[in-house]
Amino acid sequence: MNAVATDAPMFFFGTLMDPDVLALVLGHSLASVRIEPASVRGVRRVHVAGRSYPMLRPHPGGRVEGHLVGGLSELDRARLAYYEGWEYDVGIVAVTDAAGRRVTAGLYVCPPHIQAENRVWRLESWQSVHKGGYLPRLRRLMAGFDPGASGADGAKRPPMAPGATRGRRTAG
Repeated sequence: MNAVATDAPMFFFGTLMDPDVLALVLGHSLASVRIEPASVRGVRRVHVAGRSYPMLRPHPGGRVEGHLVGGLSELDRARLAYYEGWEYDVGIVAVTDAAGRRVTAGLYVCPPHIQAENRVWRLESWQSVHKGGYLPRLRRLMAGFDPGASGADGAKRPPMAPGATRGRRTAG
C-alpha cells in the first residue's frame, strides 16, 4: 500500500466518525485534532461480510461522506493502526473538504480478500443498534494497546475470534 505522509490528515468513513469511538481510540479528548466534513467519490460504503462495520468498494458515480481528521500525532496513528487491525491497510485517497478543496488523505481500506455485503452501511443505524454494546468492548480492546510495541505498523492486533462482531471500525 502507498505510504501516507505522517502529517497528512486521515479520512474516516465508519465508526471513527462517532466522536466517542474516536476519542476512545485516540486515548484523549478531540480538542487537539481538527475534524471537518469531507467526501470521496467513486466508492460506496457497505458492510464487511458478517460484521457491523463498513468498508469501501469502487462504485462509479458513488460518493461517501465522512470526516477529514488532521493534527494526528504519531501515537494517535499507532493507536489507529492497532484499532483497525488486520482487516485494514492504509491507503491514499483524494477527498473534497468542506471548502470544496481537493485534499490528499490517508484512508483505511480493506485488502481484496475481505468480503463485502451489498448492504449500504449507515453511521446512524450503527449508533442506534451497536454503539451501546460496543463502547465497553472498545475500552477493553484499547487497554491492550502497547505503545512500546507499536513499531512501523502500529502493532496491528491479531484477528478476533471468528464470528465476533466488533461493531465497526472506519476510514474510516
